[in-house]
Amino acid sequence: MNAGVSCLCLTYGRPTLLEEAIESFIRQQWDGPKELIVLNDHPEQELLYDHDEVRIINLAWRLPTLGDKRNLSVTLARYDHLLVWDDDDIHLPWRIAETANALARSQYFKSEQVWVWEDEALYEHTPQDEEWFHNASGFSRLLYDEVGGYARINSGEDVNFEQRLRLNQQGNKFWKVTKLPLERIYYIYRWSHSHYHTTGCNDLRQIDPQIEKGPYELNPHWKHDYCKEVEQQIRRSGSKQQA
Repeated sequence: MNAGVSCLCLTYGRPTLLEEAIESFIRQQWDGPKELIVLNDHPEQELLYDHDEVRIINLAWRLPTLGDKRNLSVTLARYDHLLVWDDDDIHLPWRIAETANALARSQYFKSEQVWVWEDEALYEHTPQDEEWFHNASGFSRLLYDEVGGYARINSGEDVNFEQRLRLNQQGNKFWKVTKLPLERIYYIYRWSHSHYHTTGCNDLRQIDPQIEKGPYELNPHWKHDYCKEVEQQIRRSGSKQQA
């Protein structure tokens, strides 16, 4: 198996959020072979960015379903370790390292905790259902093939994938959901931002964001120092526990 990492980023009309997702990739503290695949199927916006490890694919047509889009991103991937890399969330600099180390021992990995960014505030969240936050997961191409990829549906394809994964795991052979120390939680889920949100949307085909048409030169950057935000939240959590 090729031990490199392909990060799969689907995007549609949210370039300012995407810039932060790309910046998250650039900041990764992992020296192994890696790539970020940005798959854009908004036919009226061409995304541009030049980086040796970032591949931007602009399609002239919209794919029929989000499941089709996820499957195409896997087909385009050079490497056999696949990380879901949502365009509207923040991936902290140790995400690839944590995931790649786990995938050396397992076919699937996801932290059971995430940080949530809501109304400019950060808090830790541990969902009750292990099928949540597929966007924080990593898995092997072998496992992806074994479960038959993503269902060709426009909503819930991520939960459906994980449900089939669990049914196919053959006695916990593949499934590895791990509790991490607060300082190693690697994913910030942005519940609030100024763009459309796909969570809870039953028909993504109805989404029609207002965009800047034509070529769009991306400028990757973070709007906040998210590492510092995490450090401050950990200190606040420690102070509450001592009180």
